[in-house]
Amino acid sequence: MPQKPRLIQLPLAGKIFLVALAGVYIVYLVTFGKTLFPSVFTSRASISEHDVEASPNIVLKHWTAENMRSAIDADQLVDNSVNLAQTNADTAQGQAAQQEGHPPQNGNSADPLSTVGKLFFSNASGQNMVCSGTAVTSANQSVVDTAGHCLYWNSAWVRNVIFCPLYKNGNTPYGCWAARDLLVPSEWIDAGPNDLHRDFGMAIVAPNDQGKLTDVVGGSGWAYNLSVNQNFYAYGYPAAYPFDGQTRQSCENRSSRSWQHAGGLVISIPCNMTGGSSGGPWFVQINGKLYLNGHNDFTSSIQPGHMFSPYYDDTWYALYDKAQHT
Repeated sequence: MPQKPRLIQLPLAGKIFLVALAGVYIVYLVTFGKTLFPSVFTSRASISEHDVEASPNIVLKHWTAENMRSAIDADQLVDNSVNLAQTNADTAQGQAAQQEGHPPQNGNSADPLSTVGKLFFSNASGQNMVCSGTAVTSANQSVVDTAGHCLYWNSAWVRNVIFCPLYKNGNTPYGCWAARDLLVPSEWIDAGPNDLHRDFGMAIVAPNDQGKLTDVVGGSGWAYNLSVNQNFYAYGYPAAYPFDGQTRQSCENRSSRSWQHAGGLVISIPCNMTGGSSGGPWFVQINGKLYLNGHNDFTSSIQPGHMFSPYYDDTWYALYDKAQHT
């Protein structure tokens, strides 16, 4: 007769050891898991998506030299009535994480500045407008980081969105890429007037005749949930006086201040860039490499001569993660 299987009985000391080992493992996951697997541990913020119906070729044809020249800046100004109060916060709002970028396939030494470009779009009324943006490293090799108001403007999605890296005086060495999808946090869709702390946006672009975006121009690395006290390197294409939007401008190695704004956190740096630079990247330097950690977003009469960015946190990462898999 076959014998019944017997359960293995551990001595009491062995049981205590296994319980202790399980506890250590749980602590390890809580402490380090988000850094190792950010997409698993990050809060899944609600994301609003807009599929672009027009074909990339039709969108690109819209942008004649005349339409590009006549496009106006998409500026944001916060007035003194808005709740914008300086804070002494000097720590991250969550578990920090980062991803190193990669150069173009041709090894262009301009990386990561090769990822910075000018964004063109039309608002719901058909008015042609400009912002700035950054090609970021991503699973689909097609993500552009920018400001939410460059994609969702005055309660409507914009149209005819193209991204032109290394734009200069009407020329781009690799052409432009047309957006096929637009994403913003649902909090940005629902934001009240002058509430800009969730002003994040991502455009997913179709390949052009040169190939996929980050294969051609490289992909910027990114970081989020860093300390608010950083030195930033800001870039963009300001189009309002005294600039003309035809060349990339910068505010480099500028120290930051943190502010409470409309129930959230924003960062400012001394910078004289104007409208049209919105969406242009703020890089931080980590171990000699540059990582995207903010963008030009708005100015305020409360702090003249400064540019503000939303704080890149879990909501920014949720938006990025959705974009790179769209």
